[in-house]
Amino acid sequence: MMNHCGSLSRRKTYKWAKYGGYHPLVWVLITGTAISRIASFMSLPFLAIYLSNNLDLDAFTVGIVLGVAGLTGSVGGFVGGYLSDRWGRHLILIVSLFVWTGAFWGFSLADTVHHLFMLNALNGLCRSVFETTSQALMSDLSTPKQRLKIFGYRYIAINVGMVIGPLLGAVLFQLMGMKVFQYTSTIYLIYFVFLCVLFRIFRSDLMNGNHSKVPFSECVRVLARDRSLGLFVLAGVLFFSAFSQLESTLPIHLKSLGKEPEFFSYLLMMNAGVVILFQHPMNRWAGKKSILTGLVIGSALCVAGFSSFAVGGTDIAFMVGMFLFTLGEVLVFPVSSLFIDRIAEERMRGVYYGANNFSQFGLFIGPFIGGWLLETFGREHLWWLMALLMLYPLLLYAMGYRIYAQSRGVTILEIIRRFLLDLGLIRVMKGMVKILPLLLTIGVFLFFLSDPWVKQALVKPSRSETVTVRIGKDASMFEIGRKLEEKGVIRNGFLFPVYAFQQSIQKGVRLQPGTYQIQAGISPEKLLQTLNRGTQKVVIREGATVQEIGQLLKHYGISEEEWNRGIYKKWDQFSFLNLLPSNRPYRLEGYLAPGTYELNKDADAEMLIDMMLQRFNNRLTGDLKEQLQRCDLRVDEWVIMASLIEEQASNGKDKREVFRRIQYSLQNDLPIGIRTLPAPYGELEEYHIWKVQGLPPGPINNPSLESLRVVLGLMKDGDSHVSSLKPKDFANQQETVNRQRENGIESHPTWRKQQKPIKTNKNTNWKNGHPSAME
Repeated sequence: MMNHCGSLSRRKTYKWAKYGGYHPLVWVLITGTAISRIASFMSLPFLAIYLSNNLDLDAFTVGIVLGVAGLTGSVGGFVGGYLSDRWGRHLILIVSLFVWTGAFWGFSLADTVHHLFMLNALNGLCRSVFETTSQALMSDLSTPKQRLKIFGYRYIAINVGMVIGPLLGAVLFQLMGMKVFQYTSTIYLIYFVFLCVLFRIFRSDLMNGNHSKVPFSECVRVLARDRSLGLFVLAGVLFFSAFSQLESTLPIHLKSLGKEPEFFSYLLMMNAGVVILFQHPMNRWAGKKSILTGLVIGSALCVAGFSSFAVGGTDIAFMVGMFLFTLGEVLVFPVSSLFIDRIAEERMRGVYYGANNFSQFGLFIGPFIGGWLLETFGREHLWWLMALLMLYPLLLYAMGYRIYAQSRGVTILEIIRRFLLDLGLIRVMKGMVKILPLLLTIGVFLFFLSDPWVKQALVKPSRSETVTVRIGKDASMFEIGRKLEEKGVIRNGFLFPVYAFQQSIQKGVRLQPGTYQIQAGISPEKLLQTLNRGTQKVVIREGATVQEIGQLLKHYGISEEEWNRGIYKKWDQFSFLNLLPSNRPYRLEGYLAPGTYELNKDADAEMLIDMMLQRFNNRLTGDLKEQLQRCDLRVDEWVIMASLIEEQASNGKDKREVFRRIQYSLQNDLPIGIRTLPAPYGELEEYHIWKVQGLPPGPINNPSLESLRVVLGLMKDGDSHVSSLKPKDFANQQETVNRQRENGIESHPTWRKQQKPIKTNKNTNWKNGHPSAME
């Protein structure tokens, strides 16, 4: 059987001392990897542009053409590894490189999507066969201690190509289009000739031993038989699925945040730069640790990188995330290759490397998974899901390593001990055990002692207005704290999670989602109580009176006495109330905007009244006030008319008809004729508008926005004259009220007392839009 120089002798190691102790072919393959990657990245990234612009293909078809390389590549490595074990590494390298050269030349000549599809499939196949066999040959020509460094140098070479290739290609593609693939093909041809010469020179090193005669069926069964290999391949599929998001989903996410396209390019350059700068020191660190330690720390860094993407949408967050993720991949890729080398049987080393290539199937399915997650869960949750996904490779790596170690007589306790030693945690744990009781005592003491200090640090200087704060269902403590700080409720949003956690331990506080009305001067303790109780929705129907609303609110814990106290409060902060007479049954009648309100469960009547008045005040825009002024219509008159319409009609068409009937009565000095009024207005003589002329002294309910619009709309359309809406001396009403207030007298306006009842007719009916006889 062929051992392919599985362990170089001391004499051969000394022979290559001038090359750093490595076989010259190893350096040639590493250098060739950099040059070939520069050449391929000089052309392949621009294939998508050609497919989209020149062949007018849709995005899905372009994705299929580009993705087929990953699909064939995931399978080709296994086949290539088997063939290299059976027929020799150098032969498979030469043949695959020659075919690969022809494929690139074919790209420059192809002009149909079918040709490009086949060529890219061939490109993926040749790449996987060549690179798998190249890794196996480098392993053959080196000692076990050298292999981690070799895999690290190879990964640096790949990233050098990723940096330089696109920069050259951007210039060449602009000048010659698809003919740039001819330059790539030429470089590969030169590399092919150079390898042929070197393989002839070092033929004795390449032909050491007999070739493996293992049947292909046995190579296939090795996947099922070697559980550690299977777990590592599955972990690799998941890792590459997450890794593919950097080039597929990340640019879409950045675009949705309004980032410039150049920022994504900077992140990719940063990725390659970190690999080049940190690969060597990270390899030196990993070389002194166990394989499991390198994989666990690498996966943990990738989780931290995705978490940084999820936490914030700032440039710094993405740069930190990219830095952490790149450090993780710098560890995972070479160390996982080293593990495959450790578990590989000498006679099937190429098969093992090829089987590991199945991991790249994740590059094929990753973009589809990322796109689906982005559409289903949104960009806010995508990166948390990716961080969660990265925990599974970490678990699978640990399980695979455990099986490998146990097969060599290493117990799980020894594995854990080595891991803790690698991280220097044994000494830390011993020290922690000694001082743990003291730390617990200090921690509990400080936790409760800091409560008053944290509470004081949260207190915000007094404000005068109530603010609205919405807490989402999935909002974190930090997000809630930030919102409260932005709204001026608390002083320090960073300390809010600390205080909330303290209260959850001491009093069982659990913050509930909802839209809260936070009053001025609320204390941190009262704030948490409010957020703990949650919210409830209150629906105030259109046309409801003050009395009816008070009855409704009894079901929400607001008593009649509390409601009345709020109703009779002055509410001077709302200017539209300042000129209203105070001798109405309910001064706020008409101005409590109906609708749906989300209330704190501990809200009082004044909070709801404030919300209703605020909603009415929001309707009084500058434009609306100008319209009222052009129509010579006061706000109070507008609301009174709308309340009468609301009482008589339920839809827009009927409301317009009621308005015309009312204006007819006013124009002809007739009573309006509406008999059915809600309590208490039907019992008050001054509201008996079926007996006296003119409008009632005030609104009789709280009208809908539609009724208000009907009044203003018909007035604007010239359907009536404002003067016709006013009884005699109506213009002097407010002047009289003000004069009486100055003299300390509160009474009903004099114009209402001057009106005299008229005779009624029991046969009153409405006909053709006006009364034929008024009651």
